Amino acid sequence: MRFALVGDIHADFTLADAMIRQHAGPVDAIFSVGDAEPNRDEAESLGVGGPAKYRKVGDFPRFAEGLQSMSAPVYFIGGNHEPWPALDAHGPGEWAPGFHFLGRSGVAEIAGLRVAYLSGIYSRHFSEPDQPPAVTPERLKEYGYFTKPHVDHLLRRAHGRRIDLLITHDWPAGLSYRHHGKTPVGCDRIRMLTDTLRPQVHACGHTHVPFRERIGSTDVVCLSIVAPGVAPADTVAVLDLTPDGTLKETVPAPHPV
Repeated sequence: MRFALVGDIHADFTLADAMIRQHAGPVDAIFSVGDAEPNRDEAESLGVGGPAKYRKVGDFPRFAEGLQSMSAPVYFIGGNHEPWPALDAHGPGEWAPGFHFLGRSGVAEIAGLRVAYLSGIYSRHFSEPDQPPAVTPERLKEYGYFTKPHVDHLLRRAHGRRIDLLITHDWPAGLSYRHHGKTPVGCDRIRMLTDTLRPQVHACGHTHVPFRERIGSTDVVCLSIVAPGVAPADTVAVLDLTPDGTLKETVPAPHPV
């Protein structure tokens, strides 16, 4: 079986699917690493955290109405720029035809893969306490942080189980990449998940930079943003699941869109 990983879509699903078709060709499922911004209408887009000038409805209403479809079922986590009030009210499950919200954290069996996932990014104020403070509608960005209870829930669900794919929005700490050549990126708590769960592949986005590195037995796949002018190979990764259960990134020849 073949799967596509796609970086931060930021409400441009038509371009995302074109990139997948070009770089991956036919796939059995698509996994989004967060900041997809699947706004079904303008009201939901107003719930996206961050500066108002970056909020947009995008083209997702056409997908939600069944007027367009992706080339394979989409399974997505949340990043720090999502319609979080609506996603939290809805909960895990089918968000729109062909689109499945995995939830805040957990483990799911998807198309022959055991997938662990954690939505959101790190905040010392929200991610460290056993009982984090409540988020406030007046500060929408607070919805985009993961909490220690989210991490603990994931660890309980994954305990003693083989994990094929780990999906987080932020990167694990300790990679050799330096932002602008100087600043380390990544999160210690997410690195703990990489080290503890030892997935075959750990996929992430958020930084809008393509990068690959190996942590122990795990291939870390960091993906760029969906945007005009970005190479599909920077934003889309292709994973093949072999009959013996090995999940590996492959580099297929480009496909016509």
